[in-house]
Amino acid sequence: MRNLPIVRLISVFFVITLGIINFSFYQEYKRQESTAEYLTFQRFMLGMRIREQTDVNITQELLNIGLKNSDIDKTKIRNEGKKILKDSYCDMILYDGKFYFIPRNPMQPKEYFMRIMTVAGINPDVADGNITLENFPVLENLQEISLQGFWILCLTINSVIIVFFIVVLRKLLRLRNLKNMIRKAGEKDNFKMIKIEANDEIGQIAYEFNTTIKKINAIREARTLFLRNILHEFRNPIMKGKIMADVVSELLKDDKFKNQLNLIFTRLEVMLGEVVKVEKLVSNEWDLKKNEHRVIDIIDHAVDLLLLKDTNRIVIDTDDEISVINVDFELYATAVKNLIDNALKYSPDEVIVRVDKTKLCVSSAGDRLEDNRLDFSKAFNRKTELAGSGLGLGLYIANQIFAKHKHKLKYEYKDGRNDFIICF
Repeated sequence: MRNLPIVRLISVFFVITLGIINFSFYQEYKRQESTAEYLTFQRFMLGMRIREQTDVNITQELLNIGLKNSDIDKTKIRNEGKKILKDSYCDMILYDGKFYFIPRNPMQPKEYFMRIMTVAGINPDVADGNITLENFPVLENLQEISLQGFWILCLTINSVIIVFFIVVLRKLLRLRNLKNMIRKAGEKDNFKMIKIEANDEIGQIAYEFNTTIKKINAIREARTLFLRNILHEFRNPIMKGKIMADVVSELLKDDKFKNQLNLIFTRLEVMLGEVVKVEKLVSNEWDLKKNEHRVIDIIDHAVDLLLLKDTNRIVIDTDDEISVINVDFELYATAVKNLIDNALKYSPDEVIVRVDKTKLCVSSAGDRLEDNRLDFSKAFNRKTELAGSGLGLGLYIANQIFAKHKHKLKYEYKDGRNDFIICF
């Protein structure tokens, strides 16, 4: 129910509500119809008593209560009509859209039937000890049983509900269209303003969205300008530093010093490139260029990105079967590099990188991570920032990259070792 779209949910409730209301109307219609038929039967009984009176105008009295003596053959009515109600000595039959009251010979004993007729005020013909009612004329109902008012009420309520549903549905469809426009606007590089159709709540949402889009555009432009400027300002000193390293090494005749300086400036350049990658990744502007790559090749490239002179502390343990995953090679290697770099930085012992079909594990000896640092989806998740402890961004960046590839980063601590596991 929670995941059911609101348009479908309201439509389902509308159909159920309309069905319940119309079922209730049907039950009420049957009740009123049954009541009208019973009242007609009572008028027929009254008409039978009127016909037994001798001091009144029987025809007029019958007309006063909506009845008359019918000339239609009672046998035809019985054969072609539908019996609605019956009593001990008469039947009420619906024929050709009208009700008729036809007496018949009783099935009860004479004494029992005489008591009933006496109470009803009717004197039946008694011939040769038998009671005969077949000679009584048929009574025809002249009053039309009309439930027009009931049907007008039913139609009015149904019309109001349907009109109300259509109005609500149109509003909801506008809301769904607004959702689609917002999604399309978020997928495009250049946001497009949403057209405001009315000044209702949905129109106000569209207006607020347009205002927010303008602010986001301004922030994006400022961020792009900032990145361009900072990259430009950093790359110039790096290039000058490399040139100065060559000059100084020539003056000092020390190639070892030159290599160390070049390594420092190269590392700074690589770090700038990674900052740009991560910024694009977090802002969803990075298009993954996925291909199938061997996990061992990704690990080798991650080790190369560390720019280490000595890689003896890194031990790679793989099974016989070569694992292959579909990832962005450069970006994924950057994430693995961050895990290995953290392990080397905070552990004096060997760092073991284990690979199998379903996961990659970077294991290192050390103390257990604090609970507040186990949420890798948050950056700067340390209580205190020390000069020698870094900013705590390595795991956050790695987790963002793995999440982009639909992989999961898990942490386990056992036997004095920190295990960071990437589940493919």
